[in-house]
Amino acid sequence: MVPGSTDSSRTTARVKKRYKNLDLKSFYSSSSSNGRGSSRNTNESVTQGQTEGQGVPSEAEVQRSQSENATEAQAEFVAAATDAVEIAQVDDTQNSELINNFVPDIHIVSDPALRIPIDRFHPNIRGDVRRAYLLKGPTKPFGHNFPRTHDNRSFSESWLKKNDWLEYSVEKDAAFCFYCFLFKQEPLDEKFGHDAFTKVGFRTWKNAYHAFPLHVGGPISCHNRARTACDDFKNERASVPHKVTTHDKDAEARYEIRLTTSLCIARFLISQGLAFRGHNETSSSLNRGNFLELLEWFKQRNPEAKAAFEELCPLTAQMTSHKIQKDLTEACAIELRKVMYMDSIR
Repeated sequence: MVPGSTDSSRTTARVKKRYKNLDLKSFYSSSSSNGRGSSRNTNESVTQGQTEGQGVPSEAEVQRSQSENATEAQAEFVAAATDAVEIAQVDDTQNSELINNFVPDIHIVSDPALRIPIDRFHPNIRGDVRRAYLLKGPTKPFGHNFPRTHDNRSFSESWLKKNDWLEYSVEKDAAFCFYCFLFKQEPLDEKFGHDAFTKVGFRTWKNAYHAFPLHVGGPISCHNRARTACDDFKNERASVPHKVTTHDKDAEARYEIRLTTSLCIARFLISQGLAFRGHNETSSSLNRGNFLELLEWFKQRNPEAKAAFEELCPLTAQMTSHKIQKDLTEACAIELRKVMYMDSIR
């Protein structure tokens, strides 16, 4: 045995045991991070020396500061959206039943941070809740002593005057959106939702000048669609959706009158064994056939039928063409065969 080999073996074993669980990746990453840290400290000291020498920030630094503020405003929106998801999950588990009875003295709350969300009410009474809040208007505590945050910033009363949609919660020291609370819309193509102004509340005051326009957004943003819905709700009879719905209902009612009238005439002619069509069915003819002449006779004695056939009646839905007459006759024949079959099996 070579002298000293035993000591060397023991030393090697101790080294292996010491570094048995050592990860080379973590070792090199920690080394590189330490190197970057020292470099960063050096750069910071250099930058500090330059700033002290100049005394006045450059234009690039000002732009970088504004960009950082805008980024912080967007980050505030993301954080608020995450908090809103958690709040919504808690609400779903704790409040699974909808409110069916609306009591204004209980359910109408001035502070926007303490209000019950509109979707917690039953759909049949949501209109009453929205109407009560619209009569009350947004909460704007003018003259309130707005508290300052740790960075010596506070909510500005001028924001309430400039933005008619803006509300302030005294309880939470946060800003909310009145329109988005009443008519919350689902985001379409926005990267940042509006939960910061509906559920969580916005209170990063140093980023308010960036966050408020970001919340309002473009023509199809959540805020502007909520505002349009609010305007339509306040003037429902003049709104485009109401006019379209009313027009559709009126058109459907007139179509039903035309169809029923033509079917009754067809059944009468079938029961009497009379022909439908005439030799000359033009408007100048003295006898346009049994179907059209009987229809004209009925319209003169029924103002509702006359309006349905003559006022705002599409040319393709008059229910008087030859094809429609044949279809009505076939439908009557099918129903007659059904009745005859049922009588035969009894």
